[in-house]
Amino acid sequence: MKKSISSSVFTLLLIFSAMWCSAQFATYNPQMMKRESEKLKNATLYIAIDQNANEKNEQYVKIIEEYWKYSKVEVIDPNEFMNYLKEGNFFLSLTVMYDIGFDFNKPAAFQYFTYDLWTPDPDFLKKMQKKHKPNMLKDYRNLAQILSSIALIFDKSESFTIDDVMKGEYFGNGIPLYSGPGIFKNYIQAFQMYLNNKEGYSKTVINKAEIKKLKKSILYVPSTFLVDNSGITFNNYKKNKKTALNAEEIFADYTPKYKEISLKELNDKILNSDEPIYYISKPATNRVVVINSQTGEFIFAHYIDDTDKISKGNLKKLVNCMEDDR
Repeated sequence: MKKSISSSVFTLLLIFSAMWCSAQFATYNPQMMKRESEKLKNATLYIAIDQNANEKNEQYVKIIEEYWKYSKVEVIDPNEFMNYLKEGNFFLSLTVMYDIGFDFNKPAAFQYFTYDLWTPDPDFLKKMQKKHKPNMLKDYRNLAQILSSIALIFDKSESFTIDDVMKGEYFGNGIPLYSGPGIFKNYIQAFQMYLNNKEGYSKTVINKAEIKKLKKSILYVPSTFLVDNSGITFNNYKKNKKTALNAEEIFADYTPKYKEISLKELNDKILNSDEPIYYISKPATNRVVVINSQTGEFIFAHYIDDTDKISKGNLKKLVNCMEDDR
């Protein structure tokens, strides 16, 4: 069984109790998502960020204020969260689902972290307020109606705790494989495309017009795309650190230009390039995507065999799409 917790209430939960309620992670409901996304257009999205916790957090606030267009948005202090927990309000927060009985001093690479866009369930919220028990906030499963989520992925050979991810820098303290202000900007854009039904995470995406542009451009390959997570389990991760994958082998059949790049360089390019750049990522073990940095749009997305190790075979669909466009 799993438990879940939201970063916007992380400090509150530590104060309330060390024993958190067990809860299955909230599931996606298409009808609810459609209904609530329409309500969000005329509401305010609240995002709890401690701007004093990390020097980068002010930059995340600016990105939110500049790129969130779907509705009104307001960044609040985490300590003020309870003042905003009302029916009809919406929140974006980092959430973790972890195994019941999990030791918080143990490495957390195998736990499930997501950014959730959610609104309180009215019935559960009323029950919570009626009983005057704010510690019911611990039961995130019952409280949150989740409109959309973006999962974070990690190098499973790295040692870090849940606390390391949830506190400090708003976007996971730089620990996720795909993190940083530029990528966060694209995530903010992706949420809104999903709400507008212009982008889905459950289908193959092939934007022929953009792929045609990609053929004449450079495909940027972040260093984290080359992390080898294969064969790593909770019991052997410490002794199973693997060398980076070979980009030349993975892109052997890819004839246009590509370039390996550090995560820092990629984030700088996303934020500062006058023209869109294209970069590849593997945001889950079974999906490869290519992203337009200017819009955050997936110009290509394809499901692959569930694997923690990327190979040239995983790029076959992309290679075929580019060859078909001759």
